Amino acid sequence: MRPIDLNPGEAVLHEGDPGRCAVVLPGVRYFSQAPLLWFAREAAQAAGWSVLELSERAPAGQEPFEWMRDRAARAVAAAGDGTVAVIGKSLGSAAAPLAAERGLPAVWLTPLLVRPEVASAVRAPALLVGSTADPTWANGEHSGGESVEILQFDGLDHSLQVEGDPLASLDVLRQVTERIRGFLDRVSS
Repeated sequence: MRPIDLNPGEAVLHEGDPGRCAVVLPGVRYFSQAPLLWFAREAAQAAGWSVLELSERAPAGQEPFEWMRDRAARAVAAAGDGTVAVIGKSLGSAAAPLAAERGLPAVWLTPLLVRPEVASAVRAPALLVGSTADPTWANGEHSGGESVEILQFDGLDHSLQVEGDPLASLDVLRQVTERIRGFLDRVSS
């Protein structure tokens, strides 16, 4: 693991296969140490991928979507010329237009599908993960067609946790991690 200067911005590179790199983008208050992103990184590393993890948050006073789009572009550029996949949580889905434009496979964890610029940019190969109880999920509606994979849960919050039941939350986390691992295996073969 080593720090990467995105000029401006900071990331951490977990080295694996130099020809495959997963770029991990956080949410507003959901950083890479939180469960969904932590285990997304673990799944990528277990599959042999390098992982470039954005390790900062939008500064106060800066528009978060603009900030995320800039940092995502810098992180994708730093990921190299091999196979690059994007894994974004919530605010990280602001990078959906970038992933679509560059044809990058993407995993969107609780994407902000209520934002038209996100929903219209979802393209295959992509995995969308969300819950019907999350108002930002917008019932999983997107314009990417039937080839976009969807893992949808009922009644979970925006962190995909089961309120008051940590063991049930771990079961959800296991399902999400397994789907991410399978998705990364498919896009790297």
